[in-house]
Amino acid sequence: MKKAAYLLFLIGSTVLVSFQGKAVSYLLFYFALLLPLLALLYSAYVYYRFKIVQDVSHLVVKGEKVPYRLILGNEDFLPFTDITLHFYTDMVRMHDSSGQKMEHLCLLPYTQKQMDTKMYCKYRGTYPVGVKSVTVTDFLGLFTITYPMMSQVRLTAKPRILPLERLNLALQKKDPKNTLFPTTRLQNLPDYEVRRYQSGDSKKYIHWKNSARTGDLLVRKQMPEELFETIVILDLYPIQGDTEKRLQTEDNILEAALSFLQDCYLKKIPVRVVYMDSELRELLIDVRSGFDAFYEKCADMAFESPLPLEQVWSRYAARLAGTGAYILITASLTPALTEAARESRLLGNEVLCINAGELRL
Repeated sequence: MKKAAYLLFLIGSTVLVSFQGKAVSYLLFYFALLLPLLALLYSAYVYYRFKIVQDVSHLVVKGEKVPYRLILGNEDFLPFTDITLHFYTDMVRMHDSSGQKMEHLCLLPYTQKQMDTKMYCKYRGTYPVGVKSVTVTDFLGLFTITYPMMSQVRLTAKPRILPLERLNLALQKKDPKNTLFPTTRLQNLPDYEVRRYQSGDSKKYIHWKNSARTGDLLVRKQMPEELFETIVILDLYPIQGDTEKRLQTEDNILEAALSFLQDCYLKKIPVRVVYMDSELRELLIDVRSGFDAFYEKCADMAFESPLPLEQVWSRYAARLAGTGAYILITASLTPALTEAARESRLLGNEVLCINAGELRL
């Protein structure tokens, strides 16, 4: 509509100059020619003069709704007639329960508009949020210019720590025989001297068979730690497929690991976490600082292992003496990994493979 009105004005002033040729006619004609330049300058002026303030927490947990505030201000005497905001939507979702809309707006002189809403992150990681770019249209509708935001608001989303029961349920939906507690090997070891369970004793030392026979909860007095070490090995090999599927599977791997690790920490059961990025890494989780350190890494942990999981496992297992309980968390259960697990069980190890690509957490 505004373009049509300008074209009519330009044609009218041209016709007026052609037939009359008076000073007023020429004034209108040159003004019509000058208007596009003024409109272009106005668009640039609006972008550089209007104010954007964004406020959001910089550290959140994936899936949790966090407050987001957006303030737009016009501190000039000119109205800002047509501004369009474009938001980042790939990794975040805006949850607006107030019905406020800030995509298309007009700011009168010396006014401001404010939107308070909530946003949540779909996946873990560090990425920009909020306003991505601004489109300014001049008062004639002749020029539409999109400017990227000069400064980005970046947010870090940590993966969730889910209750272990939820992870167990997800595993058992895929296979009712699945359990996250590889305890059969512990019960089949030779009996050691036992005593009554006391508050603070680790539950992994409970001798369930003797406890069932006597009716009292009994624990072993001595237990060779190296025989009962539980090792969680993460598959950080690059995941193929579309972006949504890849990001969800990466989150599943880390959230499954965190669920198990936190449960072990709360029960005072030491666990080792093994993964490979540029090199083979091992982290002992036996105190709160150990768990927190690993949790901080998970937000931006890159899936860039040069080796598939079965090869990472083979390299790590070659360092160990004796048997262990392995929990392998992978994006897909390949034939090579299945065969490696079978051979490891024959050597006396307990092995649980979690196919995170199939989990619904």
